[in-house]
Amino acid sequence: MIKKTIFAAGLLIAAMSTVHAQTTTIRFSNWLPPTHPITTDILKPWAANIEKETEGRVKVQFLPALGKPPAHFDLVRNGVADAAMSVHAYTADRFPAEYGMTLPGYADDATSASIAYWRTYKKFFEKLNSFEGVHLVGVWAHGPGHFFTRNKPIEKLADLNGLRLRATGGIVQDISSRLGVVPQFASASEAYELLSRGVVDGVMFNADSVYSFKMNSLLNNAYRVPGGLYRDTHYVIMNPKVYASLSDKDKAGVDKASGEALAKLAGQAWDKVDNDAWAKMKAAGYTIKVADDKAVQELAKQGEELKKAWVARMAKLGVDGEAALAYYKSEIAANKQD
Repeated sequence: MIKKTIFAAGLLIAAMSTVHAQTTTIRFSNWLPPTHPITTDILKPWAANIEKETEGRVKVQFLPALGKPPAHFDLVRNGVADAAMSVHAYTADRFPAEYGMTLPGYADDATSASIAYWRTYKKFFEKLNSFEGVHLVGVWAHGPGHFFTRNKPIEKLADLNGLRLRATGGIVQDISSRLGVVPQFASASEAYELLSRGVVDGVMFNADSVYSFKMNSLLNNAYRVPGGLYRDTHYVIMNPKVYASLSDKDKAGVDKASGEALAKLAGQAWDKVDNDAWAKMKAAGYTIKVADDKAVQELAKQGEELKKAWVARMAKLGVDGEAALAYYKSEIAANKQD
């Protein structure tokens, strides 16, 4: 009886060891607040989907930021973190193709732009190997960007001249200069401090970020651009050794929860919170001005000049930028959300 008990206990321990050996915990460095929609409505549902698809064998553990937002590509590549999310425009030189996905006026929703971006990346940009050194999990675009100010309402594009506005890199820097804006580069998590200290007169952001980064009490005006002034693109990456350590079955589970599925999940989340943010601004008495046709035409003209320069850069890299943008716009139209 004692031998049978010992034998049974040994089998149990062995079984538990086997389960333990098959379980992988991915340490995700998250520089966003735990209440931010990217955390609550995108990253955590994505993590839950991974756990579901791998039958609990792969789990994602969210850690406080292990470095500043722009450093996260290198943190994952160097193995400091197993996975992370960041913004292409924070290190724009590393991602030349993504610039084209952020041009003004392309989409009023994030879902269509995110799905279209993922498909365009796979068809045209993947060969550039911009994610060398890491495993790309997925990409998406946030909702259309607009202007938000704290004192001076914007009635027309000329009113932007001389304003100091928080900006990300890439397209936002370039179009700011063409509009007379004085862009102040800062990551999203640094924008509140710039506003509260009076360093900037406002921000260029999607609507939700005004609330998710707690800037709503510091701002009171919005200048809304049909089709968006821009849309920042985001990416999720994993350390390649961590991904390679997974079984083929678990890799398939991670892949199923990622890629286009993640793009759609993220886009739908952005659309919901952006719509909620506009409703909150209206209720709070914000002055909301929608850019008229003249302003939209001027922004389109400026965007066309930036597009030409981007297409020329892409040609040098062996990518047909015109074809990529035509495909991107067609996929936006095919997946447009009402």
